[in-house]
Amino acid sequence: MNETKDEIRFHRQEMAYWLSVQKDAQWRGDVKTEQLAIKERRKHRDAVLAIWASPTEQLAVCV
Repeated sequence: MNETKDEIRFHRQEMAYWLSVQKDAQWRGDVKTEQLAIKERRKHRDAVLAIWASPTEQLAVCV
């Protein structure tokens, strides 16, 4: 159980980090970094969903 919580915590922290990178890149007008941040944030969002959401819930979030 603690491993699952740690994994979720890690991915949520990464999502927060990449969101801040994305916002900073938007402010600076850096399109490439903004796209990278979006891609990385989605990767961690999908990882969190894979840990705790059912397949139907995962589909609903990604649509």
